[in-house]
Order: sequence, then C-alpha cells, then structure tokens
Amino acid sequence: MVPVRRAVIAAALVSGTSIYAQSATITENASAFTFTMNGTEMTVTRSGPSCPSSCIQPIAVAAGVETLGELEVIGFLQTAVSNGSGLLVDVRMPRTFSSGSLPGAVNVPVATFLPNNPYRSDLLTALGVSNADNAPVFGTAFTLVVFGNGPDDGNARDAIQNLLVAGYPTDKIKYYRGGASTWSALGLNISVGQ
Repeated sequence: MVPVRRAVIAAALVSGTSIYAQSATITENASAFTFTMNGTEMTVTRSGPSCPSSCIQPIAVAAGVETLGELEVIGFLQTAVSNGSGLLVDVRMPRTFSSGSLPGAVNVPVATFLPNNPYRSDLLTALGVSNADNAPVFGTAFTLVVFGNGPDDGNARDAIQNLLVAGYPTDKIKYYRGGASTWSALGLNISVGQ
C-alpha cells in the first residue's frame, strides 16, 4: 500500500470518519429512499463509492436467472464444476482476478460478452455452445455462475444480459450477487494464481 493511502486511512481511523464518508447515490436513479414508520418519515441513504459505477444491484438480474448465496455457490462447485457441466465465471478485469478470486473460478472479463466483440462466437464455443456463429445450440453448453466484485458491481448483470442477448438459456445461467467482496468478507478463502 502506498504511503499516501496509508496516511489517508490512518487519518480516517483517528478522526473516526469513514473513508467513504461522502454521500453516494444508491442506484443510478435514486440518491435516497423514504418511508414512513409509526407516523415518522425515515430515509435510507448511502455513503461510499459513487454510483455509477458502484450502484447497488438487484437480487434478480433477469427473469428466470437464479440468484445464489454462498452455500449454493459451494454446492455448485461440488456438483456442476466437479462433474464438468458448470463453470464459475469471474467477470472482473484480469489484473483484479489475478490478485485473488473464488476457488475454481475462471476469468472472462465483462467486455468479452459484448455483442460487438469479434471473438464472442469463440467465447460461446468455449462455453460449450455448438454452431455459435449461425444458429447457436445450447444443449451442451456449460451452466454458468456469473459474479463480479460484489453487490455494487454491475458487471455480472451486464455479462448476464449479454449472454441472454446471445440466446444463452436462463436455466443455464446463475447469478452470485455477493461476488468476491462478500465471499472474502465472510472469511471464505480466495485463490491466487488460478
């Protein structure tokens, strides 16, 4: 960690303020939410990284795409990944991935899924899709669990949306909203150099 960053963190700790004390929007369209409880108006606000790009993501990213928690991801690793029918896909950038990811994850950066990527049909073929260039057939395609950095990272949602545009079936896509940050925050191990 660079000395300047250490000084900022130390100052924040001494002063008792959060490093992310600035106000941030919650979603791209909302900076706060209000509700009434027992006649008193209350407000939900957020401090932290700015949105965009760090917007809180919904639990459900697309109709038919199942959202998983950590125990379900572990179960997926034990079953689908172990038997060769599934892949755990980390859509973060390679440099971030190489510093550590969930055990068994493969790195496929979010930009790879874009419709205008000239190598997208190669990616789909690598994911087990037959005839990816013309009329894709998904019968032998891997079931995917897609994740990014965490609940405020829209990259997994974007990758899933682009998979759906390519015709990937919803029953072969799962979303791990918690991502690498929640996995680590729960004390689950991270693998480096996969």
